[in-house]
Amino acid sequence: MRAWPDTLFELVDALLVSPQRPMSLPWLTLEAPLRRGHGSVYRALEQGLIDTTAMAGVLAGLVAGSGAADEDLVFALDCSQWPRSHAETSPGRTLNYDASKDRRDRRAPVTEGWWFQWLAATNAEHSSWAPPVDLARIGPGGNHHAVAVAQVLALLDRLPTGLPRPPVVCMDGDYSPSWIGRQLSGQPVQLLIRVRSDSVMLTDPPSRRPSDRGRPPVHGPAMKLPDTASWPEPDEIRIVPPRPDRGRHHELSILAWHRLHPRHSKKLAEPGRTAHSGKTREIVRGSVIRIQSAQPGEKPIWLLWTGPEGSFDLDRLWRAYLRRFQIEHLFRFCKQHLGWTLPRLRTPEQAERWSWLIAAAYALLVAARDLVGDHRLRWEPAGLMSPLRVKRGFRVLQAELGTPARSRQPFQPGPGRPPGRTSTPALRHPVIRKHRSSQTHDRQQETGRR
Repeated sequence: MRAWPDTLFELVDALLVSPQRPMSLPWLTLEAPLRRGHGSVYRALEQGLIDTTAMAGVLAGLVAGSGAADEDLVFALDCSQWPRSHAETSPGRTLNYDASKDRRDRRAPVTEGWWFQWLAATNAEHSSWAPPVDLARIGPGGNHHAVAVAQVLALLDRLPTGLPRPPVVCMDGDYSPSWIGRQLSGQPVQLLIRVRSDSVMLTDPPSRRPSDRGRPPVHGPAMKLPDTASWPEPDEIRIVPPRPDRGRHHELSILAWHRLHPRHSKKLAEPGRTAHSGKTREIVRGSVIRIQSAQPGEKPIWLLWTGPEGSFDLDRLWRAYLRRFQIEHLFRFCKQHLGWTLPRLRTPEQAERWSWLIAAAYALLVAARDLVGDHRLRWEPAGLMSPLRVKRGFRVLQAELGTPARSRQPFQPGPGRPPGRTSTPALRHPVIRKHRSSQTHDRQQETGRR
């Protein structure tokens, strides 16, 4: 924290010692660690400066040093929105998917606001911990595929060298495995991306004979996921017995097919995509994994894996993707107990600084996990320390640790508004509709100016 560091640091401490979710930013000034007024809080979020690269390095080091030596590093990447429906004076608002809206109630499942993409670490403890290691805001002209590639490359630079296995990054079905796989080809990372159940996978073409004429085929027979008759024989099969202690009461069947690549999908907003460009795209081959539960009515999960040669391990990979859902616990905890999307900030830059403070507060909870007592309520079961239980006991720990922030300096009140000067209404900003690529957005912006 390079500008307004004392206020920003005390803001994080006040957020962690508050017994409940903060009602607003001025409400945090009632906590003892925050010795500044509400004016300084808003000024710090407006003029403060946070070295996000250095902070992301600290977050990644905290995650890499906390796990066991033989434990796989599994990360989850997903987006979450900051709703700002009625903030007409806030720039950079886009229409984003809103999971709280149901498609059956005749409302569009989108909400005006800011769109953030989080990269979080998962664990094999079957708990709700998901420490964030990086975050980025996707602007109106940005694309979540390009931002995801940049975040993964930055993560690989921050992780220590000499890992036993390449880290695994899990993504949901809104990401293009072919485009991201091409961008990260040759990198020491494993990608595990969910694909739609109606996707089509292509095999390699058969060997060409000398008597064959014409252009050689690029693809072989198609494997249509909804058509079982088109499936070839699986290369690997696993039958996993039920685990009642983990909440799984039915067995799982895991199938894997190697040397497949997906057909291009028009439903995924790949950056820079042009229809029928005449250029043959680079083929990224991977393995298709199908997870099917024996529970009646349960839909299968289709995954596509790409990574370095020889790093495929079916027993580890299907368990790694089930850990991806821990990032949903991160979104829920940050919104319900840390008040991530609660402040009514005007600019997206202020929202980014507040988001990084939320990530720093979560990192402090990870570091204090073994230093505070179990402050569970009477009706809560005993077990692993959840982030909320650690937050309840952070007040005692913060009083013992103190703070490196300097004390508040005395000051004189300002002169106020000059005589005869009146306030003017703030500038209104329309909602910007996101497009499939930044090039399309730039073309429409140029057309609008003309």
